[in-house]
Order: sequence, then structure tokens, then C-alpha cells
Amino acid sequence: MKKYYLPIFFGLSVVSFSCSSPKTYFTSGIRDKVERSHQPLEKIQFYADRNIVLQRELKTGETKVASGEVRIENGHYINTITLKKNTPGVCTVVKNNVLGISFEIGEHKTLTFGKTKNASMDDPYRILANEWVDDFGLIEYDGKPYHILSAGTEAGILIKTSILRKSKIEEREMKGRKVSE
Repeated sequence: MKKYYLPIFFGLSVVSFSCSSPKTYFTSGIRDKVERSHQPLEKIQFYADRNIVLQRELKTGETKVASGEVRIENGHYINTITLKKNTPGVCTVVKNNVLGISFEIGEHKTLTFGKTKNASMDDPYRILANEWVDDFGLIEYDGKPYHILSAGTEAGILIKTSILRKSKIEEREMKGRKVSE
């Protein structure tokens, strides 16, 4: 009879560990919870949920490229910067429904994520662009204009779920006062 308990225990352990993901999407609801527990967003580790590829065409005579790779495509010089899935980033800008997440050290090397127009509290923060043209987002990165290629236009940010377990929210109810007679 004992030999049946070990496989059952092992099976239940695997199921329970696979159900608890180490990361979760950052949403407006999670932001509220984190801010109510007085955890600074700048101290939370963020992660890209998918690959994000930024591209721009180099102008004639432009030879200095700070990051990424340059290749020739149909006679045009193309600068490509790739952000891989699960790359860690830090929050450097906090605004109403927007966060600036930096995945590289340097000024103006920030991608903007936030609550989209019709998003609910449970919808993830998504990458935001200055303008959308067809399936491409136009952004400014490192002081230069880039296109977000279509595979990355729905990118979101993740945080470790352990941060949510650290949250301590103190709540109490006021008892009220009566006028002394």
C-alpha cells in the first residue's frame, strides 16, 4: 500500500509547483497594491514578457551607432536593437498610468509601458509608442527615432510574484467620537 503514496505525492507536488508562476504581469491592480504597501516602484525588478525589436534606417553619412547592430537591407543601412524575453529592467520614470523601464544604462534608454486606453485593472501594462503606423509603433530611444517591429507591439512587463507576498497593507476602521456631556 505504501508504494502508491510516493507517485501520488510526487504528482501533486509537480502540479502545485507548475501552477504557481514565479512571475506575473504588472497591471493597474497590482500597481495599486504595491503602492499601498509603500514599495517604491524603482526598487522592483521588471522583466520583458517577449522579444522586442527596435529598428531604424540610418541616414546617409550617419556612421556612429551607440548600440545594436547595423546591416544592409535593400541598399539601406538598418540599425537593429533587440530586447530579449525575460531581460531584467528597472523603473526610472513613474507617472499616472505610465512607467519608464530601462533595460540598459544610459540617458534616454527607456521604454514606456502603461495602461492602454480601454484596459481594465487586470489588463497588463503594455508597451506604448508616440505614434502607431500600421503594425509598427514609433518611439524615441537613445535620442533617435525607432520602429517597434510588430511582434513586440503587444509587449508587456512582468514582476516576480514574491513581491506581492511581501506586501503588508495596514487597515483599520475608525471608532468615532462622541461629544462629552
